[in-house]
Amino acid sequence: MSGIEGTKTSQERKWFLARLADGDFGLAKTYWLFGVLAGIIINFVVGIIPSLDVLAVVLTLAVVYQVVVLLGVWQAANKYQGRPAWSILAKIGAVLGWMGALGSVGVLIEILGYA
Repeated sequence: MSGIEGTKTSQERKWFLARLADGDFGLAKTYWLFGVLAGIIINFVVGIIPSLDVLAVVLTLAVVYQVVVLLGVWQAANKYQGRPAWSILAKIGAVLGWMGALGSVGVLIEILGYA
């Protein structure tokens, strides 16, 4: 909360995904928690879905989430005040993540062709 009780700052009023895309959670949290850990969980869930219809929906949501996280990693890396190497490595990871996102879109298009 801000100085006046009951009022929120503009950052606190932002929707979670908007804050994530803007890199407001910091580089480490955005990359490791929302990127790596959430990515592992999402990949596990995608791997156990037996229905192509359900898989298409989950994969669509996963790609949207992945895009938000990758934008957030890039923005957080731009804001990062620590060692420049971490910012550079995070951006390299984001570029590799974009390649993975494009691969996921290809898989989604293939699934939709079968559905």
